[in-house]
Amino acid sequence: MRTSARTVGVVLFDEVELIDIAGPVQVLSLAGRQWNFRPFKIRPVAKAAGLVTTRNQLRLEATHAFDAVARPELVLVPGGYGARRALDDDRLVTYLASAGETAELVLGVGWGALLLAKAGLLAGASVAAPTESRELLSELEPTSVIDSQRRVLSSGKLITASSSAAGIDLGLSAVYRLLGAKQALALAEKLGHEWTPDGGAPAERIEILPPVE
Repeated sequence: MRTSARTVGVVLFDEVELIDIAGPVQVLSLAGRQWNFRPFKIRPVAKAAGLVTTRNQLRLEATHAFDAVARPELVLVPGGYGARRALDDDRLVTYLASAGETAELVLGVGWGALLLAKAGLLAGASVAAPTESRELLSELEPTSVIDSQRRVLSSGKLITASSSAAGIDLGLSAVYRLLGAKQALALAEKLGHEWTPDGGAPAERIEILPPVE
């Protein structure tokens, strides 16, 4: 098993949805803690380092600018109202296109799928996304297959969650892919969250791929 930490670029932008970040990051930051090991290094990134206004009356700090975390091994793209506005942010879209191309896993929550589509990362992919986003997603990436019924859906190195509430499931699916079922199940139990590698939360509405060898 790999012993060095993977860098996670958490993409921030104004009016981002806080829970879209909090769910997956909570899972990734807890992974390995019982062994005093940190398998994921969380790196909040934005156009410039500094405070970013969320949709939830709180501000988050982007500790790094895009160019400082140019090749993260995981890219997390949250959603919210700000994701729609950020479609016109050429620097953010260009960063996603570059970072997503080389990343081991690309994670998208809710409306964050729009940004992934704009960056060209959803070509031919199956995507879990909000029902309301279907029309715009299809315009941005006509070759994507959109499924609004599944909570979480894996397609190659892409893992998407259809809603903010499924962010924890998305984080657990990423841990399962990279660290295996034992670690993912232990985290789910620690969080008091019902989840299983062969389905979970609930079984008929999540699809995940086997762990990376």
